[in-house]
Amino acid sequence: MATPTVLLLDGGSFISLSIARELTEDLDATVIGVGTTRYSRLLRSKYCDLQAIAPPTDHPRYIAALERLVEQYRPDVMLPVGYDSTRRVEDSREVFADTVELPLPSRPSFLTAIDKRATQMRGERVGLEGPTEYSGVVEEYASEDVRPVSPPELSFPVFMKPRWEVSDSHATTAVVTHPDEFWDTYDRIAGDAPSGDVLVQEYIDGSGSTFGCGVFAWENDVELAFSHEELRSVPRRGGSGTHLRVLRNRRLEDKAADLLREIGWHGLALVEFKRRRDGSYVLMEINPKFWSSYCCASVHGYRFASTLVARTLDLEVSFPIGTPQHRGELAFPLRELHYYATHREHEHLFESLETIAHPDRTWSIDWSDYRAWLTPPASVLDRLRGNVMEQDRMRADQRPHVSAPTD
Repeated sequence: MATPTVLLLDGGSFISLSIARELTEDLDATVIGVGTTRYSRLLRSKYCDLQAIAPPTDHPRYIAALERLVEQYRPDVMLPVGYDSTRRVEDSREVFADTVELPLPSRPSFLTAIDKRATQMRGERVGLEGPTEYSGVVEEYASEDVRPVSPPELSFPVFMKPRWEVSDSHATTAVVTHPDEFWDTYDRIAGDAPSGDVLVQEYIDGSGSTFGCGVFAWENDVELAFSHEELRSVPRRGGSGTHLRVLRNRRLEDKAADLLREIGWHGLALVEFKRRRDGSYVLMEINPKFWSSYCCASVHGYRFASTLVARTLDLEVSFPIGTPQHRGELAFPLRELHYYATHREHEHLFESLETIAHPDRTWSIDWSDYRAWLTPPASVLDRLRGNVMEQDRMRADQRPHVSAPTD
């Protein structure tokens, strides 16, 4: 088997560490890690063979920087991890058409997946129920000069989110429990949402868990599927998971596969569901990238990243790659403790410790690669270095100034 070279983006993300390890173990890949600084986590990983620097995804020269790296290193595949990098590369895929493989879905499929309203419509075609929608009637009231306290057609609580995918989606969603909070919350989310479009939906308050189905489709055929239950997350109303368990649900996986076939999907995605109190599942959205809890799939033998690269390059490997396990639990201690530390006024330390310290739960941290996993975010390191430089400057200013002697 030829050894692939992978340009792996989003080096500041923990997800990139799981992917780098997977590609190294399964494919003996040469991993070129791309981060915004030399302190980015992936660039400090033992699974990163070459280190490269690029500006943040919102920088106007981000794509030009990736072009330069592709020209310099000649990788076989460029693999975006987060939503921002995936969107930027997707928007510029013609730039890379003749220089590097991009394992991305078609543009129409991608645009359908990031449009949550379009996703619900496609879901209905394959028999997937979505939350009760109030968005249309709310839009009518929102355009009026004098709004009612809240639209009378609503049944509280309701859930709000942008219609289009955004990078920090958990900061732009809200559960509204009281009519008096409705318009302030709506206007806040509309201010951050692309095109100002907000979905107002029934709040699904069944089990409290979120159910995810990871699917890898190749030429519209599903080759790998995995499902999990997200038992605890940050923020607590359905953010990034801090305690997950493998929960193979074949019926839900089949429905997720039907949805992705309906939109002609090519590559990997996570289809997310909530469960009502009556036990029925409700389609929430498609996550068109590596999801935040991807480590849970990888450590339990569902090697989506390796499968994606192997299929893209037509490598001679045996499928499935890895040994899928049907049981297991994973905790994300760094994510859980960071949330507790930044929300101490509302959180309980014992609950956070119980989440991560249970003997049946594996940790997401790869202790053999601790140097990378325990690296703080680049933004924190930049702030610390800035504080040190400022302290040095202040000390210098406080020193007595000695003038040169004069006649």
